[in-house]
Amino acid sequence: MEQVTLFTITSCIDCYKMKQHLKVRNIPFVEVNVMEQPERLKDLIKVAGECQVPFLLKGKEVLFLEDLN
Repeated sequence: MEQVTLFTITSCIDCYKMKQHLKVRNIPFVEVNVMEQPERLKDLIKVAGECQVPFLLKGKEVLFLEDLN
């Protein structure tokens, strides 16, 4: 299975909810907090077109919440 990456920022309630959603469903993920890792912001903008969080990727494929259900 390809790695799921969750882009977040600090103190984002929607990011928190997405992390909880993934954990409850036992979906392993790597969190990239772009405030703590500003060098990764360019990766987020490259795939999302802007700084939009929470943002999910599976490999290079954009995921949406309904993709996880």
